[in-house]
Amino acid sequence: MLANGADKVTVTANGRFSFAGKLAAGTAYQGKVDSASAGLGCSIAPGAATMGNADVDTLAVRCLPVLLAGVQEQIQRVDGMVQDGAGNSYFADSSTQVIHKLTPDGNLSIYAGMPGKAGAVDGPGASATFNMGGGRAPLAIDGQSNLYVADSCNGLVRKITPAGVVSTLAGKRRTNCGATPVAPNGTPVYADGPGAQAGFGWISSMAVERNGDLLLADDGQSTLRRVTPDGVVSSMSVMFFEPNSQPRAGQVGQIAVDAIGVIYLSNYGGSKIYRLDNGQAFLIAGNARTTGYDGKGVNASFRGVRSMVFERSGNLLLVDRDAIRRMAPDGEVTTVVGRLVPDAAGKPVDWKNLALILREESGAMLVYDASLPRLSRVDAGNRIVTVPVMLSEAGPADGVGAAARVGTVRASGMCGDPAGNVYLLDAANKVLRRLAPNGKLEVHAGIAGRAGSDDGPRLSATMLSPVAIACGADGAVYVADRAPNSASFNLRKINADGVMSTVEPLPADGFGLQQYILAVDKDGYITWTEALGGGIYRRPPGGVFSLFVSFETLARSFSDSDLGLQDILPYSMVFDSKGNLYFDDYYHQVIFKADRSGAVTVFAGTLYSTKNADGAPGVGSLSFAGMPSLAIDKADNLYLSGQDGVRKIDAAGVISTPQLAWGNPIVEVLAFGNGTLYGYTARAIVQTPLP
Repeated sequence: MLANGADKVTVTANGRFSFAGKLAAGTAYQGKVDSASAGLGCSIAPGAATMGNADVDTLAVRCLPVLLAGVQEQIQRVDGMVQDGAGNSYFADSSTQVIHKLTPDGNLSIYAGMPGKAGAVDGPGASATFNMGGGRAPLAIDGQSNLYVADSCNGLVRKITPAGVVSTLAGKRRTNCGATPVAPNGTPVYADGPGAQAGFGWISSMAVERNGDLLLADDGQSTLRRVTPDGVVSSMSVMFFEPNSQPRAGQVGQIAVDAIGVIYLSNYGGSKIYRLDNGQAFLIAGNARTTGYDGKGVNASFRGVRSMVFERSGNLLLVDRDAIRRMAPDGEVTTVVGRLVPDAAGKPVDWKNLALILREESGAMLVYDASLPRLSRVDAGNRIVTVPVMLSEAGPADGVGAAARVGTVRASGMCGDPAGNVYLLDAANKVLRRLAPNGKLEVHAGIAGRAGSDDGPRLSATMLSPVAIACGADGAVYVADRAPNSASFNLRKINADGVMSTVEPLPADGFGLQQYILAVDKDGYITWTEALGGGIYRRPPGGVFSLFVSFETLARSFSDSDLGLQDILPYSMVFDSKGNLYFDDYYHQVIFKADRSGAVTVFAGTLYSTKNADGAPGVGSLSFAGMPSLAIDKADNLYLSGQDGVRKIDAAGVISTPQLAWGNPIVEVLAFGNGTLYGYTARAIVQTPLP
């Protein structure tokens, strides 16, 4: 329709269209898309213009299916889960910032929180907000069916009544996800006290005692925290006791409380289980010498306990990497199912990274595998069924459109080329997949399931452990891949002719935290950084890598008084058409710009401000409430995810909130190609044409 809102035309097929009315020369007009058929996203260009002395033939509408490939999930990830006495299951989803509720008859709904909206607003569940972060968000439930949420990024413990009303039980809200309070010597400070006087770190586990107190495993100096029903917080230092060893302080991993109130703990690495008595933790099972063996006491071992819960019988159930284990009160450990123990049908279980377990009132177990990702129910006879609330649990698979399975995508594992192909890194299967504009997903390079470092034609080349990709302007794709017999990485390239080659080693600088970023500009400059590394390294065409942006120098340029904020933590990097590099900073909530000379400035946002306000640098702000990912269009406009939606930043650094044609899906990763913005959302790829 035209800007006056009265002159509309319906278009039902490709081709020319015209409005009924005429405009005089010199009249301003603006074409707008009024509505589109279900499943379509449309854009119009050039939009606003002025009428000349001839008919306008440049107003163009472009429509694309919103869903390009995969299946959009209602639950994107599970960061905490618990069940009430009526058999309702609750799931904390930090990607969407909501608590889901699954009834026994399979009805899934949002119990509390606003999808995609981060905050700390109390009140009725539908208007409350959370900021649970991208890690754990443990849940617990008491005898009155009050639900408790570890609201991790906010640094709060929240309470949800059976009526669905959300309140803050304890904790002082942090300014941002990385703003842990610190003492002058840099040591984290976690305060005890009532309500908002208390301060929490990152809560890894939570359980309810018989008296209604909450027990929390915190990452601070005092590793066990207690919260009364009135919100008063206290701390307990735990000493670990083992046979033939001196008592030592240690960090608690997981907590569980049995029917008579006895507290059990795992150590932080999940290799040992202890029973707590007056602040003293006594070893019950596990050792540091072996992994995954059944047995009693120190003869048993674990690969990495991530969650545990008691059965009615008094036995402790726990998830141990790829298996469910059972520990009796005397320390006898057996494997229930998983690893080398098949299910009831004799079929090997394919779990990879079990993260959570709960016991249902029926006696069945519900487990979540964070790598697949998949929710599975295991009954008393070891019969396993998939809970049908995460439909694409099978992992990546080739196909077209909704028949394709996208899997889980990281910010550094997706990019777009000029032709509109989207490349997705399937690191688990050691292949690179290509998603064509027609929705066809297929292997582009590598051999699925085969590890190696062979160069050659892309479908016969192999990759050892790829961690990041970048798309070049010439159609080439660059891959950061583990070097053979090394902890470092090699830069590899798949050229436009489909041949993979190893270019050279990448600088080794980080701490191996599985966060790596690669970028390449139109002239062939390549940048690389690792999580918690020293900075961004750059390789000019034909040159070698050298430090381009020092994170220490950049952080100190702010004269930061909070040592806990003196890190630069990017998740994404992109180049504009002039060779300027842009990268986000999760800690400081801004976008930085580095020109070719290496001079760095704050390009967009306001340091330490998380208000998500539109505006110029120093006025506009970014929340970094979700996973940040950058993409840049042909006009050098930036698009940034993880800001309660997708934000747009123009070439002057002005932030706006565009109404994109795909609506408001919760997009975690972005890419751009051929005039189209692509987004990864809940194991699907969506797209929207840009004007």
